[in-house]
Amino acid sequence: MSDKQNINKISKEIVSLAASKATLAVPGVNQEKDIKLSRDKDGFVIDVFVAADFGCKIPQLAWDIQNSVKEAVETTTQQTVKAVNIHVQGVMMPREGSSIND
Repeated sequence: MSDKQNINKISKEIVSLAASKATLAVPGVNQEKDIKLSRDKDGFVIDVFVAADFGCKIPQLAWDIQNSVKEAVETTTQQTVKAVNIHVQGVMMPREGSSIND
């Protein structure tokens, strides 16, 4: 089966779920607000919309989310992730029991 056929058989819900779980596992993510997914012959493009914990370093948070999402989706689907775009839509007080990267 070609890569193009494999990509068409992978459910967007499965990819979105993997991306969502990977996003929420990153310290400093207060809330995952939305995941938007598109794909073409070169792979997935994932847009992640989050609220960050107050006091976290946004560039490091974005980098950590990108790496986490890319690894989770590629592991789950065996397909290429072309891009993970992070959109920080707000800053909130940290959730109870969460820790912020220093």
